[in-house]
Amino acid sequence: MKTLLSILSVLFVAATANAQTASIAANLKQAGLRAGNNGGYQTIQTYTSETVKGSQFFSPGFMDGSVTTINNETFTGIYQFLFDKVRQELFVIAKSDKKPQPEVLLAEKQQVKSFTINTDREHTFVAARNYDPTNTSDFFEVLKRDDSGYTLLKLVKTTFVKFDYRDMQKVKRGDINDEFVDKATYYISYKSGKPQEISLKKKNLAKAFQADKKAFVDNYTDSHGDDVDEAYLMILVLAVNN
Repeated sequence: MKTLLSILSVLFVAATANAQTASIAANLKQAGLRAGNNGGYQTIQTYTSETVKGSQFFSPGFMDGSVTTINNETFTGIYQFLFDKVRQELFVIAKSDKKPQPEVLLAEKQQVKSFTINTDREHTFVAARNYDPTNTSDFFEVLKRDDSGYTLLKLVKTTFVKFDYRDMQKVKRGDINDEFVDKATYYISYKSGKPQEISLKKKNLAKAFQADKKAFVDNYTDSHGDDVDEAYLMILVLAVNN
């Protein structure tokens, strides 16, 4: 039987991170990343100023949650988690580590099957390779799940955009900050199969579903509002599964 220590040594590796716990979102400016093939780490500067719009992180700081390994071993209650939307990496601190600057661990991506982060509610993320073996780098947030029907997935990729001083419209508005910009893409997975991107345009929604559901989806969208957003997709998928 594997011990807890042996499991954790596979799941986590120490990351050289400059994290001040007073304000993670503002002060976690440097995080460890794997450097080449030597197993070491390099430090990447993410912020260019103290006034950056948006965030590279899913939550404002390390939050309670859980992590499940590819061997279906789940750890909860002993760690807090911070998900980096830019790098698609999961950072971890031990709740028992009371030092002013606790050791920040980097989850081994290939060992993570899923994880949860608790904010106002529980958010569940799964490794994209669970649905698409060719995608070994991303994590989907699960919005609606039905392994025997349709699952709605969300992928957020965040990019760092430096302020362009040549953009005179922004200069006139006083909008002169660098920013992190989120791009959300939604997918439908049928019976846990390869995800199909789903459009936010009503006329294209049915394309992501199996042939026997296309008429239902078209009829639903004809009688339910005009604005398609995340909440609309969640209700639609729930209706299709029922």
